[in-house]
Amino acid sequence: RGYLPEAMVNFLALLGWALDDKTEIFSKEELVQYFSIERISKTAAIFNKDKLDWINGVYIRHMSTEELTDQLLAFLERDLPREVKRPISREYVEQIWPLIRERLATLREAAEVFGFFFVDKLVYDADLLLGKKLTKEDAMAGLEAALQRLTDVAADWDGAGRDAEKLAEDAQSLEEVLRPLAAELGLKTGEFFGLLRVAVTGRTAAPPLFQTMAVLGRERCLRRVEAALGSLGLV
Repeated sequence: RGYLPEAMVNFLALLGWALDDKTEIFSKEELVQYFSIERISKTAAIFNKDKLDWINGVYIRHMSTEELTDQLLAFLERDLPREVKRPISREYVEQIWPLIRERLATLREAAEVFGFFFVDKLVYDADLLLGKKLTKEDAMAGLEAALQRLTDVAADWDGAGRDAEKLAEDAQSLEEVLRPLAAELGLKTGEFFGLLRVAVTGRTAAPPLFQTMAVLGRERCLRRVEAALGSLGLV
């Protein structure tokens, strides 16, 4: 189910026992050091799944990139849709991980949380693209303008093979290119960025927009903006 053994041991140790009223994360060595029969509560323990998820998330975020990537690859290979090309690129997962590290409570959630990085086609909901205030005409104008700007961006903007420093530079360049468009189109920045976020990820809640676009790469972003534009044209 995507729970790390160390996190489960930590959680189970806290069922009916506590060191104090604030410490909740313990290594195995610390549990051996601090555990005592005297501090076991007589009150019945409660299995709190939310707390287990939180503890597991803490352990996930403290894993080394190499170790975590090994774990994530196993779940992604198993859970991503069949049409996603295998084997899953280790380098690509290592690029994605910094963007979603705060969002993952269990490894089993990986395919759901950042599966949009891997699929070729997204299914768009027109209501999500329009948000609360955009008209269809405004949204289409925004996507058309974004498509033109993205087409003009340097051809070497491609997530593949980019290290963290280069990806950060690409993200900054994308923001510099796209941020002024909101004012030019007469749109609020949040509305315009929300439109782009749904266009490139298919969802309203996603990692930071420009970092996500940098990892996705130029061609994939262009295809997705075109597809989002086409989906609005059918409404």
